Amino acid sequence: MHRNPAEIGERIKAARKAAHLSQTELAQRLDKTMRTVQKYESGEIEPSIAMINAIAKILNISPADLIGYQKPEIQLDSLSDVIAVLYQLNKKAGIRFEIDVQRPPHSEEWSCSLKFKGNDHSAEMNDSLCLILEEFRDEREKLETYWTDQESFDRWIEKELAYYADAKLQDKEVEVLSDLERIHRRNELDRQMLEKMKKAAEENGDQE
Repeated sequence: MHRNPAEIGERIKAARKAAHLSQTELAQRLDKTMRTVQKYESGEIEPSIAMINAIAKILNISPADLIGYQKPEIQLDSLSDVIAVLYQLNKKAGIRFEIDVQRPPHSEEWSCSLKFKGNDHSAEMNDSLCLILEEFRDEREKLETYWTDQESFDRWIEKELAYYADAKLQDKEVEVLSDLERIHRRNELDRQMLEKMKKAAEENGDQE
């Protein structure tokens, strides 16, 4: 992630002074040398996200404040807003998801899920998204089973939002196809699917 170390350093310096701590005192609490803190504040070196979290905790501010990330206000007031989020997500390059729907009579339950494949090389953001969702699952479980509180969960969310703020997304390029080309591609996909089904049937027959 690309950030400006000098700007982060200025924010660390301002927050440290607001907390009435000297560079020496901050260094002691971080178990670092004063020279390291000076390098953080001057922008000579960029603190890791773990160090930013540690500094933010000591200075009693959000990691997002040190990074300079402004959390967007996302309004989800209706189901229509949720659908709009899915639509926007589908328009982005670098992210690809599959939709799986299970419902009677083909299944005992009625459920649906979005699947992001972390090893999908055509979607370079999927691996990061899988890691985020894994952490989200764990953090939410800790909240729901009373191992942590809402404030800690919110701090974790802010940390993740700030960390991935520079992972910019681009819109997909929209292909403009003639009806003839679209039908040709549709037929080719059907042919490939039939070949896969035929191969799977042959393999099942060999196993029997």
